[in-house]
Amino acid sequence: MKMMKKPWSTLGEGGRQALVLVGVNGVFWFAWAFGCYQTVYLQSVGFSASTLGLLNAISSAVGIASVTFWGMVSDRTGSLRRVLTMVLAGGALLYAGIPLIPTSLKLSHLLLLCLVPAINFFRASMSPYAENLLVRNCNELRLNFGALRSMGSFLFTVGSLIIAAWLPSLGVANTFWVTGLFMIIPIAFTQLAREPNALPVRREGGKKEKGSLALGELFQNRAYMVFLGFGFLFYIAAACEGNFITYFMESIGVSAERYGVILAYRALLEIPFLLLMVRLRKRFSLKFMIMGSAVLMAVEGLGFGFFAHSLPTMLLFCTFFGLGNGLFLGSSLNYVYELAPANLKASAQAFFTSVASVAGILGNLLGGVLFDAIGAKPFYLTVSGLYLLSFGVFALSSINRKKAEG
Repeated sequence: MKMMKKPWSTLGEGGRQALVLVGVNGVFWFAWAFGCYQTVYLQSVGFSASTLGLLNAISSAVGIASVTFWGMVSDRTGSLRRVLTMVLAGGALLYAGIPLIPTSLKLSHLLLLCLVPAINFFRASMSPYAENLLVRNCNELRLNFGALRSMGSFLFTVGSLIIAAWLPSLGVANTFWVTGLFMIIPIAFTQLAREPNALPVRREGGKKEKGSLALGELFQNRAYMVFLGFGFLFYIAAACEGNFITYFMESIGVSAERYGVILAYRALLEIPFLLLMVRLRKRFSLKFMIMGSAVLMAVEGLGFGFFAHSLPTMLLFCTFFGLGNGLFLGSSLNYVYELAPANLKASAQAFFTSVASVAGILGNLLGGVLFDAIGAKPFYLTVSGLYLLSFGVFALSSINRKKAEG
């Protein structure tokens, strides 16, 4: 009798890697859902919006060094998988220790302002490189990125609902080590993941050039530089929108313990556009979808500013943010991939993430002060204006480029 083939061996490389990538990226987002309560934790130990903004700004500055450093390590060594393993392990271990930092001392706030950003040297690179591994393998193996990334949004939704129900008995401080525990799973799956192709930088004679990167080739790409400019404005708005939402909840009388419900709902609304991404790309350009995402996210800010007075009305306008974020996730990562030279895929994503971190510095520093100065509702109207400004800049540059090419 012939021995039956094991199901795993019959899947083929594409099928096997699809499952592995869900294990890396999907379970990563499930674990991440349990670690979204840092703001709530800091708020509970006395951080004002402006102090939180300062901490997040310092963390963003560390994030710039983080993604740039790990991106160059990845491109020089040709191993994205090894870099992802290091940042996942380092970030999970250090993040789990945040509740061990004393909060009752006179210098507690200073300790947190120093140590939490230091941990971000690993943590800031966890999401970008988990996404980078998914994008590159999907493009190289012709896998459906939208479908696989939607599993991350779905599992994030599940994780957010679990922690929202569990939080009253678990306590905010314990979410840190729970996150670290769940991160063991994507670390294990990373070891099974396929290493994306990495073409070495070559000299004019055709020989490999080790230890250097032709970054000039990247920065001479006009479309890439325009996208960095758009990303700068977009991520200022994103930093303001995301990092002060629990303070907005407090201002309208919604408990911060319901934060997980909002995160879960928004993540769930990311899924439709991610699943439709293949069809959407046949009908619309990636640039058009990116601009559309900024407009949808702006609608949330308008809704918060004018109409949101309870959890249900917040959720109504979070619908637009979730749809916009799904559209942005499905289009932006692939747009960077298409623009970048073959030997600079990781660095292109790293520098885009660095721009997001620079924007995060401004968004957090100015956002915290602005929130305390003008109040919750005017603040979110300002956020909406920033999203619309990013749309305008990208749209105008696209029109000018078409005229120049014509």
